[in-house]
Amino acid sequence: MKNKRTPDIRFPGFPGDWEQCNLGNISTKIGSGKTPKGGNQNYKSEGIPLLRSQNIFNNKVNFNDVAYITPEIDEDMANSRVQKGDVLLNITGASIGRSAVYKLNHKANVNQHVSIIRPSSEVNPYFIQLNIASEKGQKQIELNQAGGGREGLNFQQIAKMAFYFPNLVEQGKIGDFFIQLDNIIALLQQELTTLKQTKQGFLQKMFPKEGESVPEVRFPGFTGEWEQRRLGEMLKERNEQIPENEEYPLMSFVQGTGVTPKGDRYDRSFLVKDDNKKYKKTELGDFIYSSNNLETGSIGFNKTGKAVISPVYSIFSSKTKLESQFIGILSTRKDFIWKMVRFRQGVVYGQWRIHEKDFLDIQISVPSHNEQEEIIGFFANLDNLITLHQRELEVLKETKKAFLQKMFV
Repeated sequence: MKNKRTPDIRFPGFPGDWEQCNLGNISTKIGSGKTPKGGNQNYKSEGIPLLRSQNIFNNKVNFNDVAYITPEIDEDMANSRVQKGDVLLNITGASIGRSAVYKLNHKANVNQHVSIIRPSSEVNPYFIQLNIASEKGQKQIELNQAGGGREGLNFQQIAKMAFYFPNLVEQGKIGDFFIQLDNIIALLQQELTTLKQTKQGFLQKMFPKEGESVPEVRFPGFTGEWEQRRLGEMLKERNEQIPENEEYPLMSFVQGTGVTPKGDRYDRSFLVKDDNKKYKKTELGDFIYSSNNLETGSIGFNKTGKAVISPVYSIFSSKTKLESQFIGILSTRKDFIWKMVRFRQGVVYGQWRIHEKDFLDIQISVPSHNEQEEIIGFFANLDNLITLHQRELEVLKETKKAFLQKMFV
């Protein structure tokens, strides 16, 4: 046996080299299904799941948007029935390369966009899926696409994909390790999703609804109606343009994040610079929005400090840091965005514009300063929890990526 190698990191008690094999040599089936005759008209609300590319994610089969077919159609597609332990691989479209192991005993079928790789008894299906999901596996898929001249994989290309394999016991040990790691990642992802949903729930309940003057949920000790105020009473447009410099470096305004140092892909310091080019100046606590991308989060306040950003943004200073933070929280509510969108006007080249004077005329409900402080503190703690979970999730995903590089050949 040739081309034998070993990984950088290995479980104790497993000596010997790994052997290179093509998927075609260690699989009893490589194939795919088809779209039932009649297409979508034959999809039902219940029956036998027909797995499509949108159902196959890395490490997971998602049944949220699954189509169903009748037993009669499934019988007509008997050759593409899925079995427990099959590796399912997306072979066309934007999601090409995504793969998952089918873990259920339940009947299911696939259409022509999903390939079934059925491992032989000497191979662990999770080990195959991990190899496909690895950097090496994805590179092979990319090269096959380039060679085929189209965005898709055929069965011959899949069969020729080559990976290194240890004995079945070591494969199982590695597979179990990554299953546990994936379970931790999935749990943390669910906790993060729950936290974000919790925040959205509080955003709805801790601010008065349209036409009302008190919120549904309130901190103890606060009574009385919230006051109607114009944004112009709390904010003032800042429209000073200066060249970037050491005190005011050029930064980005990132959707959902705010003022952020520009990443490496924006570093053009090696190019000839125009030192006279001017940008909009912003200070800590400023409120900022982009008329074009309101719905996707290009709105919020400056948490970073002194900077200059693109002149396309509208920038406002606030009388107090408190008011800026309160408006920043309020701006994440859909009804606030809707109030702004009503003033949006089309300008040249498909761009939109919300004039600053219209924005400052918007009225909002505002509680006392003490209640504002409580609300700001509450959402700051919630945001910190969300950020902590996001960072932990990123670390775990990077850890998995590192193990995929070190524990495979």
